[in-house]
Amino acid sequence: GEVASREAIDQFLASFVEFFPSNSPTPLTEAQITERLQECFRITNSHIFFLSTGHELLKGMGTTFCSITVHNNQLAIAHVGDSRVYLLRDGALELLTKDHCWTRGLGFKTPTEDRLTKGVLTRALGTLPDVEATIRFMTPQTDDLFLLCTDGLSDMISSDEIESALNRPITIGEKARLLISTAKHNGGGDNVTVLLVEVVHG
Repeated sequence: GEVASREAIDQFLASFVEFFPSNSPTPLTEAQITERLQECFRITNSHIFFLSTGHELLKGMGTTFCSITVHNNQLAIAHVGDSRVYLLRDGALELLTKDHCWTRGLGFKTPTEDRLTKGVLTRALGTLPDVEATIRFMTPQTDDLFLLCTDGLSDMISSDEIESALNRPITIGEKARLLISTAKHNGGGDNVTVLLVEVVHG
């Protein structure tokens, strides 16, 4: 997983730079952006899948992935797997992605549980020859705060706890460290990856 995630980031960034040159003369439509982003994911997936089939120690490796990319005044939120993107706007937290998982059913949820019951991952980068990301677009606003995270965080902290942490009057770095420490305190044994992105000017 560590190798797959590192390779995914490097390959995705290289593909993104190729498909979205900074000196592009005309703005792209949402359909064009979607097509190019999907190609970035396809290339990244193929790269990891090739590595996993060509090296015995890497056999079966894969990784989940989520991203926010900026296109003119729009943001594209994309993901594969159960890495998540949240938005804190006007103090309220919203989950912008939906996990690519089969859940075990409502019978396994307690009445107070507001998270999806952990299920079987249905999509990841590198585990199958082909993959398709889920992509949505939105217009950012000043003071929006985006959280990108792995399931090492979202499995261990409820939405209410995340919202409370992000609303604290502390620096963005302190918020990230608070989320990680809370996940670990709650028993998190998986890797915990947290990225916070603040919109200073919409």
